Amino acid sequence: MKGIYYKVPMDFEGIIHKKDADKISIDNSISQQIFLVATTALGECKFDETFGTEIWELDFDLLKSDNQLKEYIVSALKKGVIMHEKRLFMEDVEVSVTDYNLGTIGKRRMKKKVIISVKGQVLETNRPFLFKNSFFVGPLSY
Repeated sequence: MKGIYYKVPMDFEGIIHKKDADKISIDNSISQQIFLVATTALGECKFDETFGTEIWELDFDLLKSDNQLKEYIVSALKKGVIMHEKRLFMEDVEVSVTDYNLGTIGKRRMKKKVIISVKGQVLETNRPFLFKNSFFVGPLSY
């Protein structure tokens, strides 16, 4: 079924009731795959132990500076995307890391907010591609 891409997560209840699964563009499908690769720990996917990135090995390592964390994430993300997203010619990966307060006035919970940006070209369409998203790492609470 080349050229048909489905939204993740799948709406299995709709499928059970004989509705068609939601279809998406190739750009959205690539974005979903990059986000899955970035947010999956190595070894978490039982049918492919290489799927994911090494980012989550740092989740409890509070000793790394923001620059070290940034370099590590860029390297791990490049490796994971090149290995698991063949529909994209990746040109660049940019990462920024900032401290972010998720807590309330009485209890502060600081996390590292990681903003990732992947630039490239969709091989099937020869169009430019840009993925930008963010997630949190680091369980620092005080």
